Amino acid sequence: MMETPPPRPSAWQLFTAFHSPGRRWPGALRAGLAMGLPGTVAILLGFEAELLLIAAGSFTVIHGEGYAYRARWKVLLTAGALFITGAVAGAFVGTVVWGQIEAGATRWWLLLTVAFATAIAGVGIYVANALRLPPPGPWFILLVTGASTMTHRLDLNPVEVGAWAGVGVLSSVLVGMAPALLNPRGPEEDAVRVLEAAVADSDGSVEKLHQAQTAVTHAWFTLADARAIHAGRIVDASGLAERTLAAQATLVGTGSRAVDEISDNRNYLDVDRVKVPHTRPSISYRLYRSIHPDSHAMMTATRVMLACLGAGVTSIALGFNRPDWAIVSTLLILQWGPDKVPGTIRGVHRFLGSVLGVGLFGVLYLLDVHAWTLMLALSVCLFFSEIFVTRNYALAVIFTTPVALMLGGALQEPVGVTVYERVIEIAFSVIFALALLWLYRSDAEPAHHLRLQLRCRRAMESLLGALLTSAPDEALEQRRDLQYELLSERRAAQSLSRNNPDVATQRWEEHLHLQRTGYALLDYCEAHGDTRLPFGDIQSVAERIS
Repeated sequence: MMETPPPRPSAWQLFTAFHSPGRRWPGALRAGLAMGLPGTVAILLGFEAELLLIAAGSFTVIHGEGYAYRARWKVLLTAGALFITGAVAGAFVGTVVWGQIEAGATRWWLLLTVAFATAIAGVGIYVANALRLPPPGPWFILLVTGASTMTHRLDLNPVEVGAWAGVGVLSSVLVGMAPALLNPRGPEEDAVRVLEAAVADSDGSVEKLHQAQTAVTHAWFTLADARAIHAGRIVDASGLAERTLAAQATLVGTGSRAVDEISDNRNYLDVDRVKVPHTRPSISYRLYRSIHPDSHAMMTATRVMLACLGAGVTSIALGFNRPDWAIVSTLLILQWGPDKVPGTIRGVHRFLGSVLGVGLFGVLYLLDVHAWTLMLALSVCLFFSEIFVTRNYALAVIFTTPVALMLGGALQEPVGVTVYERVIEIAFSVIFALALLWLYRSDAEPAHHLRLQLRCRRAMESLLGALLTSAPDEALEQRRDLQYELLSERRAAQSLSRNNPDVATQRWEEHLHLQRTGYALLDYCEAHGDTRLPFGDIQSVAERIS
């Protein structure tokens, strides 16, 4: 158990860090193929204009990367349904908005686009943060949904937009699941190999340490999705869980410290405990527990919606026609509720990467890409989007920006106007995002941490209550939920130490007390799974947490 707040990486380390270890080219190749295969068929059949819509659906494959195949197909189908629904809904909104404007109505009809995209952003951010989804989260979905409001210019009705996006989704599901035919254990084996390599490569630097800790978290979550572990125990004979324990023990033996600030891929796992973790609580539990004004998910969603409204309305006031672009730009900075300094670095990443991405679009525009060259450009952009999406924002958005601009019909606009307007919108999106990050609710982190301390106590009380009438192995749900709340409190304490160090100093002993007491209770349950806890011991623990 750490006795002091965790180390803080420098701004330069945050700016230059590559966050994820391991190779990414297999997933990137699948992303390119998910676009390239149906795109080839579409061109041969004469459907060149629909390539962009197929590309929109092809983003689906990125959401399934890294998951065990038992879980991947569900993730792909869920993400695909959201992409199709978003594309259809966005096209309907665009048809109304641009139909009114072309008929002579005021350009302020674009406020409907702003309201629509902001609502999608708010709901998506709440769900992603409440469930603690990994990157890319809802960003690609909002990107496609917002850009679909511009598909009215392609002379396609909303149903056609959704159908062509569905082609990309179907391709993504097939390409994403195809490797399971060759090696059903591939993702979990890769996760453990990456972990072992990351631990061997760790040199004590902040970046390498974070990569190793991220690999630990990903390995355990992948093994849980593959059902190799359950309820804090190993249930699979493949040896992968034992190798994960050994690698984690090696990492802990180096005296490593938890580092969680360097990326948005948060390590919701106590990397200092060499134990098989419990699996995550149910989706309904995670969503319900975050319905509170002080929860991280709710505060993040509120910040995002306020910043998106500001950026979108400003875009309209300046006479631009892509308020969805300003909203998407804002979302990327704030979507995971970053701490203030890392969030500012994300803003710099977003600005630099997007400006370079707009420049790349300008190059593709001048090259007059169409048909085969357009398909090649889209496939390459998807390839590099997957390569960098969890590694470095500045590099990732270079390749997502051209796809978003082309999907919104920018190839039919003067390139100078597009470059000028989009760069101005990016600048305003960064300003609004950082203003909300630094100025909105200065008491947010202390309130969030205090709420989680209370939830830890209640989770311990709930487990103790269950142990009055049953053995620990009959209280797996309560044990799982307690672990989840302890991890949440630990993460909130780390954030508090960075944003409100004075408050963190006052609460640190209480934080350590909660962590020690909670994990002592969990360790006892693990060691005495079929033995009833004596009433005197239950009363003693209850007194410690009261």
